Amino acid sequence: MKILFVIHDFLPSHQAGAEIYTYRLAKELSKKHEICLFFTEFTSLTLSYKVTERTFNGLQCIEVFRPFKTDLLGEPYNDTKMETIFQTVLDEFKPDIIHLQHLLYHSFRYPEIAKHNNIPVLFTLHDYWLTCPRWGQRLQGNLEICHTVDWTKCADCLYEKPENSNRFSLQSFYHLFRQKISRSRTSETRINSLKERNRHILAAIENIDLFTAPSPFLRNEFIQYGIPEDKIIFSDNGFDTTNFKKQKNKKDSLVRFGFIGTLCEHKGVHVLIEAFNQVPENKAQLHIYGNLDWFPEYNSRLRKMVKSPAIFFEGLIPNDEVATILSEIDVLVVPSIWFENSPLTIHEAFMAGVPVITSDIGGMADLVTDGVNGLLFAVGDSTELTKVMIKYIESETLPDQLRNGIPAVKSIEENGREIEKIYHQLLKRNIDCL
Repeated sequence: MKILFVIHDFLPSHQAGAEIYTYRLAKELSKKHEICLFFTEFTSLTLSYKVTERTFNGLQCIEVFRPFKTDLLGEPYNDTKMETIFQTVLDEFKPDIIHLQHLLYHSFRYPEIAKHNNIPVLFTLHDYWLTCPRWGQRLQGNLEICHTVDWTKCADCLYEKPENSNRFSLQSFYHLFRQKISRSRTSETRINSLKERNRHILAAIENIDLFTAPSPFLRNEFIQYGIPEDKIIFSDNGFDTTNFKKQKNKKDSLVRFGFIGTLCEHKGVHVLIEAFNQVPENKAQLHIYGNLDWFPEYNSRLRKMVKSPAIFFEGLIPNDEVATILSEIDVLVVPSIWFENSPLTIHEAFMAGVPVITSDIGGMADLVTDGVNGLLFAVGDSTELTKVMIKYIESETLPDQLRNGIPAVKSIEENGREIEKIYHQLLKRNIDCL
């Protein structure tokens, strides 16, 4: 079988959860099938839409170098040049199936083009970008969560000038530069632009054969948005479990809390530091792992917040060292202030036998059951997070109880077999419809 993966960007320059999962799944499926990855990268205007081919750890890659974009409602979702390149890829690679991982910087018309070429399409959702053009987080510039999609609020949010460069850090993560958002449009024009974008999304949904959602929360959100219930299934992502071993129960008097991830505002690291500052001294330590250079203003703010001498910034760690780091901590804290989807870090903690304290919303609450495999606290509430951490510290039975409740994590091998089965079902359905 020839499988074409489509994603916004890829390794090694971009190493967020979607990119890592796509790589692992592609690598697993490449054991039996021919794989090609199609993605974009940003460069100077002189190299706009230059197509290059390379390999990454044995995987065939087609990379399109694109200019920076200044309007989130224009070409980033409706790019005719990318459509032409996509058709060329189909003509040359001749895939049996297309697996979309993300369409940011591509085109919503890819599924229509695929249908014209009689190729089934599977779409794995990694965030809320289809419903939220501002980086798919459903989080406004003032950090207010969007529980519903309101075009008026979306228009104001999308075109507002961020208070500082750390807001909505996926943008900085991808580009390392803030894009300039046009503020010249009237409110009515902005709302109409969003409705037009939504029209393109709904048209794309019609041409997508099946969606997979890695969390029940995300699946439900997209059903409410407009994806037919029988067209989207819950299927958690698979993970590389080879380097993880569940730790033995520890009896150390000093509890070691840890954070692993991007040090940016929507990850809620400030909530964690504010909470840990109130934990009694000599009871615990907090080790924060993440690159301090990506968002210097935010990280400067984090450092100024620190009052406890037991908070340590450990810097960035390579992906292949995560298992080792987790073996050295007692509890992972995931304090994100947006919904998340199916966080990689929570799965990694579970693979290492480490319980998780996390926010009580979205995909985080789907994975962590309070009092069973971890503890929940009200999103953004540092006072409640302090109470939860102290509860863990002071309890003699809770640590073992939570560790014993940690579930098994789906391996990438299991996930590969599931996805392969879906491919065959879609191919058979496609043949039956001819």
